Amino acid sequence: MHAGILPCSLRTEALKPERTLTMFHGILFAVLTGISWIWIGVVVSYASRHRLSLPVLQLFQTLIGITVSLLLLSGAALVQTSGPELSAQTRAITAICLFGNGFLNYFMFLAMGAAMKRGPNGIIWSMVQSGLLFPFLMGILFFHVAPTGPRIGGIALITASLLLFGIGKQKRKPEESETHRQEKSWFLYALLAMVLCGINQCCGNLPSYLSGGEQIGSVERTFFAQAGTLGAWLTGSLASGTFRGMKSAARGELRKLLLLALSLNAVGLTASYLLFYRALDFLAKADAGSLGYPLVVSSCIAGFFLYSALILHEKSSGTQRAGFLLAIGGIVLLCR
Repeated sequence: MHAGILPCSLRTEALKPERTLTMFHGILFAVLTGISWIWIGVVVSYASRHRLSLPVLQLFQTLIGITVSLLLLSGAALVQTSGPELSAQTRAITAICLFGNGFLNYFMFLAMGAAMKRGPNGIIWSMVQSGLLFPFLMGILFFHVAPTGPRIGGIALITASLLLFGIGKQKRKPEESETHRQEKSWFLYALLAMVLCGINQCCGNLPSYLSGGEQIGSVERTFFAQAGTLGAWLTGSLASGTFRGMKSAARGELRKLLLLALSLNAVGLTASYLLFYRALDFLAKADAGSLGYPLVVSSCIAGFFLYSALILHEKSSGTQRAGFLLAIGGIVLLCR
């Protein structure tokens, strides 16, 4: 045997520990990202209960995020040495996809908010989060991600858990119950939010599949997504003929919205810069890129369930507890 040349089987065995470590990092970063996303639910819930403007909250969050990203990118440009060559096509596709990710994410939240004002929040949340199936199917159909039995089973368990979370009987305050019985148009809003959620996640996941796409740092990717959110806010404001929600902000909401936006950025930017995009890259490198969003979303759902039970002391039904166990089982299967 020629020196330095290993049989294919031995080379494959040698690569297994490296692939396992990459997979472990991807799973760990994805789960930590999902846990951090719990804060988004806490803030949006608070803003909804106090009738604060979600469009203005997203505007403040985006402007702060863009400012921080630009400062970091400018500082990096001063000390950056020449690195691997990156094609203009890869950078352009990444910029377009992530701009679309931020753009669609803005309208997804508005559609979900409209649905939750009219219908049962648990079912609506389950429907919207079902959009995580879109990037999973994208990986299988277009990027040769193996549809193994455990992965299919994991997706099935997570989907079932989402349904159980939605079906589970929720105890509402008396003043809230009437609101949730008023209108039936919530289904169309929820369906729209689910489709936007799925396409949005595909846009965010796609750059991790590109050749050399991992060379584009998480700060730059986050900037592109934030630019998309700002573009969506401007589009919505121009379409409505006014800057949405600014009048209400002028009546005393400004300080609360600014503090909430700062808190969202403190958690969200940290997760985006250090965890989220790196998780997608690690999983794509381990030939498991389609697992990124399912792991993040299911971890967020399971984490929020624990937060509600342990911190808020909310009572849950047997159906909801079963959904939690299915979500954990689905995560375990996805990791195999």
